[in-house]
Amino acid sequence: MSTVNRGWNDSRDCDSSEEPMTIEEVDLTVIGAGPAGLSAAGEAAKMGAKIALVDDNHHPGGQYFRQPSPKHYTHQSLVSGKDRRRFSKLLRDIDTPLVNYYPGTTVWDIHDQFTIGLSDKEHSRRIRSASLVISAGARDQVYPFPGWTLPGVITAGGSQNLIKGMGIAPAPPIVVAGNGPLLLVAAANLVSVGAEVAAVVEASSQSWRVFRQAGNLIRGGSTLGLAIKYLKILHKAKIPILRGYGVVAAHGNECLSAVDVAPITRNGKFERSRARRIIAKTMVTGMGLTPSLELPRLLGVREISMPLRGGTNVVRNEKMMSSVQGVFVAGDGGSIGGVELALNEGRIAGINAAKYAGIAMSESAEAALLRDCSRHRNLCMFREGLERIFMHDVDWYDLLTPETIICRCEDVTLGEINHYNAKGLTTPLQLKAATRIGMGRCQGRNCLTTLARLTAHRTSYKDSVKEFPRTRPPARPIRIGDLLHEQLGAPDLPDDPHLPRRRD
Repeated sequence: MSTVNRGWNDSRDCDSSEEPMTIEEVDLTVIGAGPAGLSAAGEAAKMGAKIALVDDNHHPGGQYFRQPSPKHYTHQSLVSGKDRRRFSKLLRDIDTPLVNYYPGTTVWDIHDQFTIGLSDKEHSRRIRSASLVISAGARDQVYPFPGWTLPGVITAGGSQNLIKGMGIAPAPPIVVAGNGPLLLVAAANLVSVGAEVAAVVEASSQSWRVFRQAGNLIRGGSTLGLAIKYLKILHKAKIPILRGYGVVAAHGNECLSAVDVAPITRNGKFERSRARRIIAKTMVTGMGLTPSLELPRLLGVREISMPLRGGTNVVRNEKMMSSVQGVFVAGDGGSIGGVELALNEGRIAGINAAKYAGIAMSESAEAALLRDCSRHRNLCMFREGLERIFMHDVDWYDLLTPETIICRCEDVTLGEINHYNAKGLTTPLQLKAATRIGMGRCQGRNCLTTLARLTAHRTSYKDSVKEFPRTRPPARPIRIGDLLHEQLGAPDLPDDPHLPRRRD
């Protein structure tokens, strides 16, 4: 891998006793070294673009191609031979002097669409480029319910990371509950490493939709085959799958001991009178993923609510460009689609971002772009079919009680939110100021989406996209020392304090 290019000095005034900040200049900056980011950087490098690839993980691959530590890994690998070959190719494509790779580095600011601020725990620096690809990935969607903060309750993504990255299987017996295809992936992988899965609890009960969506599903190719493989693993292990059920409560003192599940009625409510208890030491909750939008929001890109695609999505054109010129968003960081779509969108974004930066396109790049665009349409149709199979009308807010914790960092309950609602504080911004909800370690990544949806659920204003408090730097926690020599300009604020910045 090439060494980091320090670039040239910033022209800003600096105290003579301080080392002047350095700014690296490149054609293209790619944020995130998961499937989308690696494929974007690789395609742009093939065109001859000079690239900065920045990732907060210490190893490339993101969540899907997560590399286990051989020292601590004891279970069989879940990575297929096909994925190992694909990952090796992605690494070969970026193993060039044209790519400056920054592992273990946090992007905490996007000053404008062409200048980012980053910190690697030793230095704070900036990179300036002619175009930008944001492939920041996604995180688990979380819906609160009584007992969801008990030790032993983890997300599907957390379960995957334990197995794939650390070789640790959660304590059995395990209940896997929630909604969506990620639920099957998590359950099948647990079974594959020998973990005891007591039950899979899936909110959707409309399995007949598979036949209605057959035309879309066959466009998934090998991805459809993978979904069938997961189902076969569960069937062979005789894992009970409760369709049309949901978890209504988790029980335990110092840790999880049992979960209550209940059938879901046609109007989306939970039929608690028919609830049943399942003994469990671990509960894996899988409500799907939602895009990580902290960085796009710093630029005020246009967003749209797409519940079947992870909630709030970035509006993009066929080139993967956002509403801010020169800023491309690829993979699950823009809209949830899975690894195949992420690889595909990364290639499209990488080629178009390099072209935007002034890099000439070869005939081979043009041909590759045409193939990827055609493939993208097929993958989107497959994804639409998959989403419609798992779609549901469950009222998850029917689970909440006044004692239910909404913000686990600041220990804010629904009852506290109701208290301030009665005083006339109804927007997320007002509630954040009154209760500190969203101001903890996670900076609202787990609770602000819930708060926005809860606010929209309770009012006639149903557009939760505009209910988020404004995003400001630092986008991720960094040391105060990294900011001491930064000269931050005044924020570009809209007239309405509830709305994010927009730079259309």
